[in-house]
Amino acid sequence: MPERFALRAGGVDTSFGELQHEAEQAAARLKGQGVAVGSIVPVEARPTPEFAAILHAAWSLGAAVEPHMPGEPPSPSQPLDAMTAPRRVGPPGTLARLYTSGTSGAPRAVDLTRENFLYSAIGTAFGLGVAPMDRWLCCLPLHHVAGLSILTRSALYGTGVVMHDGFDVDNVAASFAEDGVTLVSLVATQLIRLLEADVDLRAPGAIVMGGGPVPFEAIEEATGRGATVIQVYGMTETTSQVTLLETVDAERKAGSAGRALLGAEVSTQDGEILVRGPVVAPGSLAEDGWLHTGDLGTIDSEGYLWVDGRKDDLIVTGGENVMPERVEEVLCSHPNVADAAVVGRPDPEWQEAVTAVVVLRPGAHEDAESLRAHCAQELAGYEVPKSFIFVADLPRTASGKLMRNVLR
Repeated sequence: MPERFALRAGGVDTSFGELQHEAEQAAARLKGQGVAVGSIVPVEARPTPEFAAILHAAWSLGAAVEPHMPGEPPSPSQPLDAMTAPRRVGPPGTLARLYTSGTSGAPRAVDLTRENFLYSAIGTAFGLGVAPMDRWLCCLPLHHVAGLSILTRSALYGTGVVMHDGFDVDNVAASFAEDGVTLVSLVATQLIRLLEADVDLRAPGAIVMGGGPVPFEAIEEATGRGATVIQVYGMTETTSQVTLLETVDAERKAGSAGRALLGAEVSTQDGEILVRGPVVAPGSLAEDGWLHTGDLGTIDSEGYLWVDGRKDDLIVTGGENVMPERVEEVLCSHPNVADAAVVGRPDPEWQEAVTAVVVLRPGAHEDAESLRAHCAQELAGYEVPKSFIFVADLPRTASGKLMRNVLR
């Protein structure tokens, strides 16, 4: 139905009929600039109807889009109005060239296909359900897969999207109250900020949490306020989420990332998490047919995935293995700690010394000894940080992921 609500951005509503009209006009412009099957279209990923129209315009021509952060030049491409010839992309049917967040090194290009986005939408629909009047709030960056996938799956479902220009607590609270939002995707730091601001979290039918582990205390507080919190695990190479932990299992399986969605098969090999299925980017598969994620984890007897962290983040100290996420969880449980990260620093005695980088809450005062004593109550001796560094904030990507490589 062309009159059905498609987008709300900047206070302006766009119907599917209006979006189709704008996409047809954009397609004519792109075609005049030489865009054809297999071309790549670099575009600033702004939360506007124009951005959505360019997506559909490029795809209608058999081209792919390369969304990039507003104000930043496209990674391998020229600006659209400077294109002299179409650029070629990856596998046939490629819809988007996205870049990994770069948390463990330089960002890598990932070409996602029509099949990837389709099966990702199908798996999410089976996992979360779809209602005709759904409206998904997108306050995540559109040049990352989590944000872009909200637009693609909603277009496939025929449901609506409310787009925000970044994350703002007051804007999200107003959107919950006024925009008919039924779903929202957040990362842990965003949920915590909403809780600290005492925002009413009951309006969305589901709060989908990704981008890394979520402190159980935050989930417990949110659900205690009437929120429905759904944890997921995924990445750029898997077209967003591949596992999902429903609220009914949140307490029984606290710390788990849930079970595999339809269209994804999850396994482990030598402690590393592997994924395969039609949601995985073809160019990301190894010779054995699996995506080797670089994440460490286990799968229990009921099929629930437990993510332990990145292989590259493992700290080897005095012959013992330390997962930084475990130490960070304990540090963040301290009432005066707002955020924390843990890395290994070269050490002549320990090989690597467990080092904590801590952000204190405004007005709080703590020293290394008090935090070390707090950690010693929950952690093994070798897991307790040898040193503490206090900073104003931690380096994170636009999607909220900790840039541990920058800390190192």
